[in-house]
Amino acid sequence: MLKNRNIPFGYCITNGGYVVNDTEAEVIRQIFVRYIGGDSLKTIAAQMTVSYNACKPVWNKSMVSRVLENRRYLGENGYPAIISQEDFDTANQIKATRYIKGERKEASPETEQRPIRTIYEPTEEIQRKTNEISRMLDTPDVDKEEIIQQIFRCAEMKYAALKPIYDGGDTSA
Repeated sequence: MLKNRNIPFGYCITNGGYVVNDTEAEVIRQIFVRYIGGDSLKTIAAQMTVSYNACKPVWNKSMVSRVLENRRYLGENGYPAIISQEDFDTANQIKATRYIKGERKEASPETEQRPIRTIYEPTEEIQRKTNEISRMLDTPDVDKEEIIQQIFRCAEMKYAALKPIYDGGDTSA
């Protein structure tokens, strides 16, 4: 049985160092061009003519997605660069706006402003509320309705404390 690829697609080892495999590198460039041009991951995978490796001759959308996310193609970690930072950033911005909760979304002004991630910094008030709920739960004669109300209030406070992080680390809209 053949071993899965240990060297990233697009590279080979020559004289102990990573070098670009020209045929595979061209495939990588085409993946970026086609994705930036609007093709879906599934469409790109279905139209691949170069085998990923001997064990997996047929591509799937996860393989294409991993190529788009692989920072080594920028020239990181001792690998020669295959794509530009601009192409990498553009493809990953498109990817972030196209797929939200597993659904394909068309790029629009509303989705362009969506946060990439959020951070949570609890306030002293949230910590006090959490401690109060814990004490209430440890009480033998507990009013279940009151605890439920307090838990919902604490959840509202936590949600309000979330800070969105937009592209570039900016926390403002």
